Amino acid sequence: MWLAFLPNERVADKNFLFENDYMRKHKLRQVVDVVFGVHDDRAVELGQRIRELGGRLNHAKADLAAARAFVEEQAPTTLGDAISPLAYERELADITAQLQNLDRAAQAGTAFAARLRREHQQAAQNSRRAAAVLRDCETQLARLLPLRAQYADDLLKLGMLGEAQKLFDPLSVTACPACLNRLPARPTATSGRCSLCSHDLTDADGTLTLGAADVGSATEGNRLDVAAETRSTKARLKEITAYIENLDVSLAALKLQAEDAAILEEQASAALDAATSPAVSPFLAARDDLHRRREQVLLLVDQAESTVKLQEGLAKRAATVERHEADIARLRDELAQLGDVTLDRDRIIGQISSRYGDLLREWRYPKVSQPFIKPDLTPFVRGEPYQEASSGARTLLTLAWQLAVFEIAVETGAAHPGFLMIDSPQKNLGHGGTLDAVIADAVAIDDVYHHLSVWLANRGTGAQLIVVDNSPPLLAEGNVVARYSRNEDQPPYGLIEDETSTEAEEAGR
Repeated sequence: MWLAFLPNERVADKNFLFENDYMRKHKLRQVVDVVFGVHDDRAVELGQRIRELGGRLNHAKADLAAARAFVEEQAPTTLGDAISPLAYERELADITAQLQNLDRAAQAGTAFAARLRREHQQAAQNSRRAAAVLRDCETQLARLLPLRAQYADDLLKLGMLGEAQKLFDPLSVTACPACLNRLPARPTATSGRCSLCSHDLTDADGTLTLGAADVGSATEGNRLDVAAETRSTKARLKEITAYIENLDVSLAALKLQAEDAAILEEQASAALDAATSPAVSPFLAARDDLHRRREQVLLLVDQAESTVKLQEGLAKRAATVERHEADIARLRDELAQLGDVTLDRDRIIGQISSRYGDLLREWRYPKVSQPFIKPDLTPFVRGEPYQEASSGARTLLTLAWQLAVFEIAVETGAAHPGFLMIDSPQKNLGHGGTLDAVIADAVAIDDVYHHLSVWLANRGTGAQLIVVDNSPPLLAEGNVVARYSRNEDQPPYGLIEDETSTEAEEAGR
């Protein structure tokens, strides 16, 4: 409807193309493109994909350049031709086979020394056994010496305890427990009774102590027998001392046996080496050489594998770059086959711009110069956008823009509805209480209606123009379809005949 209806509020408006609403302005441009068939969704999609792939291509190229710079700095030989790891693996397998053959030959060449090897093994076993026995003996001594010292210390403590019992008897009663005066005689057991308290006693001897006075709850057997413990401790200490002395005596002999066994093992080893050295030395030299070669080949294998991995990484990145380039080339070819929509749109805009200028000249727009329409559909005159023109001039500029789009669409068979309704074409030119004197004096409304009549009769055949004008010129009298009086007593009052409200009046206008 933006291309089929020009309402009064849009005529001469400074936001004629919805400049104050970006989305509506964008949609208007899309509508024009669709009407003239110069908007291709496939082309837009291809262009977007090409831009996305271009970004990916730039990233892939940067990644490839960084990888090549790293490889060139860390391993320059990687950029050249590399030897396959399989070649080194075959050489490694050959070296392993040579080592196995050399081992078999060495074993066959030293078979005569089997007796010496057995003697050496027996001597080594005897030496290990003697060393183990000596080690056990030394371990026992290390454990028994602290134990003997502990028993000696216990024996000393028992002696001190025995002497203390003789010197001090804190449980003997020497004072009366009631008055604390010293007793003239020690308590005794007389006729089975305590002489101090007359309590019945059982199994009591002639001398009483405080502990012995308790009723059978404590006896002499409950007290520590220092003498018995001393005898037992002395016996154990004597046994441990005798055992340690025996170990000391045997330790010297065990040391001699271990030393003799070690000497015999060394002699057997020396005899074996002396017998086998002439035969084994050539094999050892060859084996050492093969081992060196094997280490070198293993190093080369690692380097080759690393080189292959680096080259695969570079090849993968290069393939990504090539794939993106091929995709972009394919999409560009596909876009080229769709046709150049941009050129088609420029051609349509050029036709509309040319018709726009012709209309202004035909209407005798004052001092018309440089009339054109930009690709964003903004109309210009005298090198300035339409917003800079006066109110009356904007009326002519908006009419020229709307008619130029309509006429070119009809003439080219574009997807336009084929009709155009214009409300108040003389706005600011003498109606509505405003008058642009400069434009009104220079422009005759007859020229506008004359152009409409001529165009409809020739190139606009089949199109329809509906003009709502309060005071059309005499030239248009034959084309008036309906008149509205806006007088309740003189029907029709307005567009809706039986409605006389303000809304109906506005609708009638």
